[in-house]
Amino acid sequence: MAADPTVPRCAVHHDTGASRRCPRCLRPVCDACLNDRDGDAPCPACRSELVAASRRPQPRGWRTAPVTYGLLAAYVAVFVVGTISGGRASPIVVLGAQINDAVQAGQWWRVLTATLLHDGLTHLAFNGYALYVLGPQLERGVGSVAFAALYLAAGLAGGIAFLVGAPGPVAVGASGAIFGLFGAYLAAAWANRDTPAGRAGLTQLGVLLAINLALPLLIPRIAWQAHLGGLLAGVAVGLAWAVRVRRTDPGATAGRVLPPVVLAAALLAGLLWYT
Repeated sequence: MAADPTVPRCAVHHDTGASRRCPRCLRPVCDACLNDRDGDAPCPACRSELVAASRRPQPRGWRTAPVTYGLLAAYVAVFVVGTISGGRASPIVVLGAQINDAVQAGQWWRVLTATLLHDGLTHLAFNGYALYVLGPQLERGVGSVAFAALYLAAGLAGGIAFLVGAPGPVAVGASGAIFGLFGAYLAAAWANRDTPAGRAGLTQLGVLLAINLALPLLIPRIAWQAHLGGLLAGVAVGLAWAVRVRRTDPGATAGRVLPPVVLAAALLAGLLWYT
């Protein structure tokens, strides 16, 4: 009897039908590789990779996430220069803030430069801490190029959402881009919702999402449009990553870089057309 071509084959035992997926790499595997007693254990291929990785010297510090720590340094440097040179009246703020009237007049780059500016030390501390918590692990997981492309796409999406949703006001801050990182985590948890770890992550992230989306109702002057735009961009990229991992080699760099780069290019083209 011929094998059913609609049943996925095990990634390790190619002649055996797969009944489940590895919670780490999402590759299809059979009962011989994983069973109910294994819980959240990874497949044999992932276990071999983890053992090999544990024996290699692990880099530490900023070298493991250069884009994240570079952005944090840029946040602080721009804030210090802006404060010293005049605060809100500083040329770096006047020329870099997302002034929507100026963006609509053709100064589209303000959508991106505004992500490096912050309105006060508290604003800087909140966004900086969020990036510090979310950024390094995600950057190590997907690679620095893919992470930078995701940050760019989410920043563009947040700025465009604020431009369209609130055409008159002015905005600064990296919240839209950071919500994109949050969206990527949320998409990963959703893709793994059939595992205990995925369900736990989805619950925790859902609670945090609800709190953050409710903040504009309690605190004035929050650009919720930017938060929503960045979040949707991050979810879109995260879901695209999950799909590509199922179809291709989970370690393939192109599979991670392509989705955020395509989204960023499309958003930039739309912004140029709109302005």
